[in-house]
Amino acid sequence: MASPRSIEVKVGMLILTAVGLLTAFIIVMGGINFQPAYSIFVDFDNPGGLQTGAPVKIAGVKVGKIKEIAFRGGTVTNGVRQPLVRLRIDVEKRYEQSVHTNSIFYVTTQGVLGEQFLAIEPGSSDQPVLAENAVVRALDPPRLDMLVAEMYELLHSTVSSIRENKEDIGKAFTGLTRTLKGTGDFFDKNGNKLDQLADNAVKISEHADDLVTGAKGKYVANPQIDRILDNVDRTTGTLAKDGPPLLADAKETIANTKRLTATLGDPAAQAKIKQAVDDVADITSRAKSMTIDAQAVVSHMRKGKGTVGALVMDEQLFDDLQELARDLKHNPWKFLWRE
Repeated sequence: MASPRSIEVKVGMLILTAVGLLTAFIIVMGGINFQPAYSIFVDFDNPGGLQTGAPVKIAGVKVGKIKEIAFRGGTVTNGVRQPLVRLRIDVEKRYEQSVHTNSIFYVTTQGVLGEQFLAIEPGSSDQPVLAENAVVRALDPPRLDMLVAEMYELLHSTVSSIRENKEDIGKAFTGLTRTLKGTGDFFDKNGNKLDQLADNAVKISEHADDLVTGAKGKYVANPQIDRILDNVDRTTGTLAKDGPPLLADAKETIANTKRLTATLGDPAAQAKIKQAVDDVADITSRAKSMTIDAQAVVSHMRKGKGTVGALVMDEQLFDDLQELARDLKHNPWKFLWRE
């Protein structure tokens, strides 16, 4: 028979083993973690079904958990309403370098009907690391309950409206039926005319295409039009180049004309101009008289009258003079000796 002392030892060892197993079970099932962590505050208007102790994950890996959920009551600061709910999450220090200032915090679920958790999109690696006790604004999860409620309200309003306006809706459907029937009858009676109208529209479209093609060939792709445009371009360039000097010369000519007009407006200048005109008229008259006299002399000479006329018009005299010149050319001694 075992001694009482050994029985007590066995019972004590069994109790210690049970306590150890219970402690291990609590640690494993409770997610107790002895890794150092730092806190981040996350604001929501509605965090959905998140509860205290829900996991915080990055890329599906648990990096922390939600430690506290506080309702802030929507306080107003500087005229702006603050988010209604603030979460305090603990993230393990070893994952601190993965959370940046442009990280995105949002609520999602594991699978379709799994538990909800807070997910973190790390953000850009070139941005600073999010500091401890920083406050960030998260993306609110979709409100499926509100969507269902609004859809129910919409359906309820629709059914109520149809029930209250059943007679008017019946009349509207009756009128629509008559309209559709009348439209069908019209198409049945005028089917041939409508086909003819469609054919005419097709022909008009073809003629329009031919017209556009001809107009394009005559007025767009025509070499004469291109030459005209080139000439216009050259003329425009020449005007742009020579226009300013021509305008300057025109301005100078106008100024000179103004000065000349002002000079001619003087009575003394006008008297001088009149005298000059009279002198020119007198000279012209004298020149005319001299011309008449010269014409008479030439006419007199052509008739062979006078010494010069006889010398010019008498051929025999011309021949004698020519013979005399020839004789003197061959016998120059006759100038000095006379027989």
